[in-house]
Amino acid sequence: MNYKQLLIDTLSVQSYSGQEDLMIAYIQQFVKDNVPQATIEVKDNNIYVTKGTADYYPCIVSHTDTVHNIHQDFGVYERDGVLFAFSNDTETQVGIGGDDKVGVWIGLQMLLDKDAVKCAFFHSEEIGCVGSSAADMEFFKDVGYCFQSDRRGNRDFVNNIYNVSLFGDDFSKKISPVLHNHGYQETSGALTDVYQLRLNGLEVCVANMSSGYYAPHTDKEVVDVVDAINCCDMISNLIDTLGCNLYAHKSEAPSWDDWSDWKPRKNKKSKFSNRLKYTEGYDNLGYAYVNGNLVGQEPNDCDLHDQYDYEYDNLLKNVGTCQFCDNTVYKSDVIEEDYGYCNGCDAIIDDTHIIK
Repeated sequence: MNYKQLLIDTLSVQSYSGQEDLMIAYIQQFVKDNVPQATIEVKDNNIYVTKGTADYYPCIVSHTDTVHNIHQDFGVYERDGVLFAFSNDTETQVGIGGDDKVGVWIGLQMLLDKDAVKCAFFHSEEIGCVGSSAADMEFFKDVGYCFQSDRRGNRDFVNNIYNVSLFGDDFSKKISPVLHNHGYQETSGALTDVYQLRLNGLEVCVANMSSGYYAPHTDKEVVDVVDAINCCDMISNLIDTLGCNLYAHKSEAPSWDDWSDWKPRKNKKSKFSNRLKYTEGYDNLGYAYVNGNLVGQEPNDCDLHDQYDYEYDNLLKNVGTCQFCDNTVYKSDVIEEDYGYCNGCDAIIDDTHIIK
């Protein structure tokens, strides 16, 4: 099955936290039609799929909800390798839901491509990892390692979330050549399902990574096809490298004292700093451009730009918490007046989503 067409098909399924029936049904039907040898079980709106036989399985995790409202007339379109969504009923560009429909697509692709693999699709991650908090941990008893692709951009491979280590040095050395070949580098990250699985007691190596979506949690969210396929190929190559083996990893949960002097991280520029960066803007007719390419129409009257990088912002101040993930939201003179930066979502959100 064509990578790109499956990606578009998956992105075309609408989903919102607590309104995930269409996506759950889509995943179930896809597995039945295309991976009939796999077993599939739905428990409390979480989907668990097992294909093949192994002592230890690679596992792909994703979540079935997005933050975007359901539209009556919703379509996915492509312009110059960038996928965006448009709602005919509102006559505006709307969020495509790459967070985390790209992750769902990668899980389905691995079910097609690999002889032995497990996939877990969790509901309601966007409102606090609700599904993964109630995960059936018996499903993970024979999982050797676990990957999730629930992060914007095209180069981050998350090894630590809120001071919880996701994998150790030996695993890092093992996967390093694959990461290098695909232009990824290790970094720390924010709330997602693999972190919750660690808190649930899963003692194997896990990781989250960028999967090619940009401007998440906004109406201008887009997916870069090349970046999404690069992530999918990297996960496939990581599974080929690691095989069906156990990669155990234990870590202690952090104490709150570890966060007493926390502030947003500042990273030195890496050798990957020349990777593709996205610049978004709008012309005087209200049409959106990504790196100079037209991709859709402006969702509202303000002029938005996705050039903000909080790692180099010294003017941040705490203004409240995020409606979606309950993490801290910051404002700065660098950020437009009606917006803030959410550390948990790693995204710019508008004031209507900030709990003050």
